[in-house]
Amino acid sequence: MKKILHIANWYPNKWDNIQSKFIKEQYKVFTEVTDTKLINVQVRDGKKWITYEYIKYSEHEEGYYLLTKIKVNKIIELLTTLLLLWVLIKSKYKRYDMLHFHIAYPLLIHYYIWKFFIRIPIIISEHWSAYHFNFNLPKNTKKLSTVRKIFKQNIPVITVSKALGEDIKTFANVSDFPLCIIPNIIDTKIFYLKNIPQNKIPTFFIVNYWRDIKNPFPMLKGFSKLKIQYRLKIGGYGDLYQDIKTFVRKYKMEDKVVFLEKMTAEEISNTFNHSDIYLYTSLYETFSVICAEAISCGIPLMGPKIDAILEYTDENNAIYIEKNDDDFWFNALNSYITNHNGFNRLNISNEAKKVFSHEKIKKNYLKFINR
Repeated sequence: MKKILHIANWYPNKWDNIQSKFIKEQYKVFTEVTDTKLINVQVRDGKKWITYEYIKYSEHEEGYYLLTKIKVNKIIELLTTLLLLWVLIKSKYKRYDMLHFHIAYPLLIHYYIWKFFIRIPIIISEHWSAYHFNFNLPKNTKKLSTVRKIFKQNIPVITVSKALGEDIKTFANVSDFPLCIIPNIIDTKIFYLKNIPQNKIPTFFIVNYWRDIKNPFPMLKGFSKLKIQYRLKIGGYGDLYQDIKTFVRKYKMEDKVVFLEKMTAEEISNTFNHSDIYLYTSLYETFSVICAEAISCGIPLMGPKIDAILEYTDENNAIYIEKNDDDFWFNALNSYITNHNGFNRLNISNEAKKVFSHEKIKKNYLKFINR
């Protein structure tokens, strides 16, 4: 069995116990495949020029932190690299067969330099949408050249979708690198199909951290045009949540819309199982955990054609909106309510388990690290 040292910049920690929780869930499965340990290496905002903190979270999870009031990105990147190198030495990295970095930036920003004296194979896991959006910077910004350089060194990469892999290749302007697709893991102890009777009134559900990229308003305008009965459950929080409530009041939809606010995983699962269809309104996704959780509960999806979601959906578990505007949403919603399209929820749930199960992901990871 290979010994692998996992290194993450974003990870649940003392200050934020849900930060990048999906990495923790992925790491749990990987521990069943290899002899492993994870270290959280992070430079965080602090009140002083620089302080250091070490935290042992479990037998196999440790955190190493520099806290600083410095805000200059270049200095933060340098401090991250220095902290990382010190931690690698402290962790006796030579005992390991491989280093597995979860999200390349900023941990590997100076890898092209330090790889020559820390000679050990590395792999990268990526989940980030930043590559698709070019880190929200102009395409030819010079400061991105060192990020691109990470992916020009033929480092094997794991992504949660083929779409994300293609985004990274486009961002870095590389034609190829060793790539493996391992989707996010869905906890089937929480997200599973329950034996619940069908609703008399078609019931839709959507939950998000509401921000611009999750634009709900074409969907809501589609609902506002409906003249037939429906129920819409909206969960979540975020920048647009109050705007959504204002829209619902403006269009006098209060008797048909229920606001569920911030929800736990168990509450989301229960709502999936008491709904007929799950809606998604994103402009872009690298994977969409919530959509994968929905189909794991046997609930079909309705939303625009997004490449990452198309990788695990088809006409058997989804209705696609050809264009993300209110008319197309209205037509799809009206058609579904009128015809109440039949979906086999048991088949949807069973097929999802095949894709997102622990055993499937363990098998793919083991094959990748032993390639």
